[in-house]
Amino acid sequence: MKRITVKVLIFLGLVLALAVWVKAHNLSPEGQKVDLQTKIEAYLKIKSLPIELTPEEMTRLDEIGITHQKTAPPTGPARNPAEWETMTGAIIRWPLGIPVSLIAEMSEDIEVYTIVANSSQQASAISTYQSGGVNMANAFFIIAPTNSIWTRDYGPWFIFDGAGDYGIVDHIYNRPRPLDDQIPWIIGGEWGVPVYGMDLTHTGGNHMSDGLGLSMSTRLVYYENPDKTESEVDSIMRDYLGNDYTVLDYIESGGIHHIDCWAKFLDPTTILIKEVSSGHPSYELLNQRADSLANQISAWGRPYTIVRVYCPYGTAYTNSIILNNKVFVPIFNDPWDTVAIRVYQEAMPGYEVLGFYGSWYDNDAIHCRIMGVTDRYMLFVDHIPLFDTEVYDQDYLVSVKIEDHSGAGLIPESLLIYYKIDSSPFDTVHLQSTSKADSFYAYIPAQPPGTEISYYVKAADNSKRVVTHPPIGAPDAHVFHIAGNAPPQIVSADSIVCATYETLSYYPEIYDPDDSIHQITYLDIPSWCVVQNDTLWGEVPDTALVDSFTVTVEDPFHADTQTVIVYTYICGDANRDQLIDLGDVLYLVSYLYKEGPVPLPTEAGDCNRDENVDLGDVLYLISYLYKGGPPPCEM
Repeated sequence: MKRITVKVLIFLGLVLALAVWVKAHNLSPEGQKVDLQTKIEAYLKIKSLPIELTPEEMTRLDEIGITHQKTAPPTGPARNPAEWETMTGAIIRWPLGIPVSLIAEMSEDIEVYTIVANSSQQASAISTYQSGGVNMANAFFIIAPTNSIWTRDYGPWFIFDGAGDYGIVDHIYNRPRPLDDQIPWIIGGEWGVPVYGMDLTHTGGNHMSDGLGLSMSTRLVYYENPDKTESEVDSIMRDYLGNDYTVLDYIESGGIHHIDCWAKFLDPTTILIKEVSSGHPSYELLNQRADSLANQISAWGRPYTIVRVYCPYGTAYTNSIILNNKVFVPIFNDPWDTVAIRVYQEAMPGYEVLGFYGSWYDNDAIHCRIMGVTDRYMLFVDHIPLFDTEVYDQDYLVSVKIEDHSGAGLIPESLLIYYKIDSSPFDTVHLQSTSKADSFYAYIPAQPPGTEISYYVKAADNSKRVVTHPPIGAPDAHVFHIAGNAPPQIVSADSIVCATYETLSYYPEIYDPDDSIHQITYLDIPSWCVVQNDTLWGEVPDTALVDSFTVTVEDPFHADTQTVIVYTYICGDANRDQLIDLGDVLYLVSYLYKEGPVPLPTEAGDCNRDENVDLGDVLYLISYLYKGGPPPCEM
């Protein structure tokens, strides 16, 4: 009886949504009777709406949430899993906003749920998927009309309630798009999952969760709920998701103000933050935000590690999605694509980082158009990693919580701590249960000062689920040190700017108070460079490039690694097209007087070498091009 009631509610909501949409778009000429099916078919011919509000929608803001169903919150405390936890599926929408090659890659490992408006669309999708190499055994369809492709923004938020049962939280979608707003209820009805409707206008792109009781958003959530105080908004998030709420000021002066436009949790203590050039309007605010978050304490009891990824105009590298052991990153046929991929690889060792071209925008890419589906029967391992310590005469306690949502039962012999001392092979120690449900512990043997200990947790259950903590296991194992030797630190800059007529010479600046001799190793050096006596040398090519290399500094106990970006440029080639011509003059004029993009790097526009980019450089370039003046940078 309950399932029938849910289906009836969904049907009525869908009919109301369609009726609202039809009325708003005035599909029926005055005095002419048009049946509902005709109106639906007319709707389906309308192009998908953009991620931002359209001018027409701005006149209908009062319709936001008109079909929303509010319910009591789940039995608490709820837990809202993080993006890097086990996913069994992904939700997308047809017509597509992502390339079929990305769908094919996802379908290798997880189920892909495509929302289609009708059987005709489903047939078109199937044909496209089959020709595009999609694993059709993992291709499923949800028939429901929608307004747009932004499944992240209007799709379901998954939770486990206080009893460990799976559920969906549905927010009011912050757009007057009633068909989109019904999708969480439609999915909940089809999958037999309870849906909890919270009385809060929100959007998925403006929400990131660490899976351990903390969410972050921009203050758009406060702005779009003017009938509620900030504390009331925070309370709703806690009641429905179990999360304490961190709400951050805007970074951009305009746009959609979603947090995934500039930030992303990579794990509970690491946040990826967009980096821009010094001439960008958000340059100072992004740097201030990175510094601020670096001083906040994560759920693991330590400050956040901040990773920066440089995003030239039009590149949304933070708008990626993590699905199990793969990270899908938008790329743009830009020289910075390679660098962005490397940033992810270094920040997330052991993950397969894959770049995909698509119809991406500066404020919207892969993350906005895909909603991951949390494994309802997941094996959840929770553990706060050990800190560095001065203790060397006592074993190290590892406390672990393991929740078996499948109910199949844990396999006792599979509950292990894998640990290794310095570079030795991994050894194991068994986890023991405590008197408290789902609680386990083990001890890593005491080690002498100067030791580095790497470890990870592994568990399996009778449903054949196997998980590790951290999620990728050995390649990204937790590390702590037994004090006794300070690790070296590379303190030199992580970027180098060279003109085409210069010679690159690089040796890392090192801070290490207790060691003076270090082993220095370079990896992935540019093809035009060589290593001589621990120094990287190279004659800069005659073209503008973005290159990089990795340098590692080791003392007898520890190591520090840094990726160094090398920017080469042709002086005067402000638009970086490998030529010095009128286009560069116009580029500089646009930058100086029309808020156009900055030269990359800035030095490329400093034609007269006075350490400023200004009108003098424009005049210098004009003199060179048309009056026989000296070439750029030869004053």
